[in-house]
Amino acid sequence: MWMLDLTSLDFTLWQEVRQIGEGPPTCCNFPVTIARDTMFVFSGQSGAKITNDLFQFHFDTRQWRRISNAHILRGSPPSPQRRYGHTMVAHESYLYVFGGTADNILPNDLYCYDLDDQTWHIVEVSEDSQVPHGRLFHAADVIDDAMYIFGGTLDNNIRNGEMYRFQFSSYPRCTLRDDFGRLLDSKQFCDLTFIVGKEDTEIDAHTTVVACRSSWLKKKIEQVKKLETNSSDTSSEKLKITIDDVQPEAFLIALRFMYTDSIYALVKDVPELEVIRIIMDVYCVALKLELGRLEQICVQYIETSINQSNVLMALGCASRLDLTALKDYCLRFIVRGSNFKTIIMTQQFETVPNPLMVEIVRRRHFPETSVPEPQHLTVHSVSSLEDDLKTFWNDSCDGNLCDITMVVGETHIRSHKAILTARC
Repeated sequence: MWMLDLTSLDFTLWQEVRQIGEGPPTCCNFPVTIARDTMFVFSGQSGAKITNDLFQFHFDTRQWRRISNAHILRGSPPSPQRRYGHTMVAHESYLYVFGGTADNILPNDLYCYDLDDQTWHIVEVSEDSQVPHGRLFHAADVIDDAMYIFGGTLDNNIRNGEMYRFQFSSYPRCTLRDDFGRLLDSKQFCDLTFIVGKEDTEIDAHTTVVACRSSWLKKKIEQVKKLETNSSDTSSEKLKITIDDVQPEAFLIALRFMYTDSIYALVKDVPELEVIRIIMDVYCVALKLELGRLEQICVQYIETSINQSNVLMALGCASRLDLTALKDYCLRFIVRGSNFKTIIMTQQFETVPNPLMVEIVRRRHFPETSVPEPQHLTVHSVSSLEDDLKTFWNDSCDGNLCDITMVVGETHIRSHKAILTARC
């Protein structure tokens, strides 16, 4: 990296910048943009290799930082596909990535990276938009509150001279997840207690929120309510549900997800190897509670985090927890290409239990045609907090699980105390 001091009278005096930290590999055809007095670089072509990493350079400390895949634990989709020839611009607290070539296709999705939440998402444009075709080697810039895209190369190497304008949204940021997170932390109006694990750890929650997110828990709640209705004992103010076959730590993370669609806050300070162990336990809870979106988050994090140094640990966890699909994914990674030779030469491989070691060797030498197809790691349907709230509201018109009645004029409206408390 080189710099030119524009305050100097000598505009020919270039200086090499001494850099520290984990910087991007030597690459080409990548975009650079400036936001919050730092520089961001995303993806690019490094020889035959194309990356999809996002790097941040701090001008004051001259230090690089590779932004990790922890955004997945916040409920964010994975990073955009690896690509080159794309553009990236900054507007307010967001980075916008458009175009480029990704695995021999020219996508025209507009990706947005939130600098505050450190999450990626695909921008949903208005229905009347004229969306530009995918392209690479185009130009993009921000003027006032809009992004302009010009030129580029389309399919079949056709040069293009069109210009498009994208109007940035001026809507305020949605606080739904933050509001529900504060509700969970406050414990206000909790009407449900989970008794979790072998030591009977008590964890308070709100009936309406967990029933909204988990069909398995909704059935359990309805069963307990029915039993209490038929019972003469009505002294307990809170429902009690026992779940003795999961870890309390993993259940707490799953509960946080049910309120916020994110689990990052509870694992952000945990070492990477320990995070993978925890996520394996959380994945078990997600399968039990039928939380498809949480299953997806766990799987995406594990798949993007597995490498030669941690795959044996992940394999051991998957085997211990009887997670067949994740175990199969780890085995496939171990025997793939040069991974096998590198992994079996490590000291960690010497500590692998004999049955697993035999499975690794057999998988390596098994004919490829006889290896079973990978199993789907996400078992249940995937839905967001917003989706589940809409469905829950439509399904609860009959007053089921409603615990408050609002009188508006002469109209009586049944609703849910916890949800109103979180949002009002």
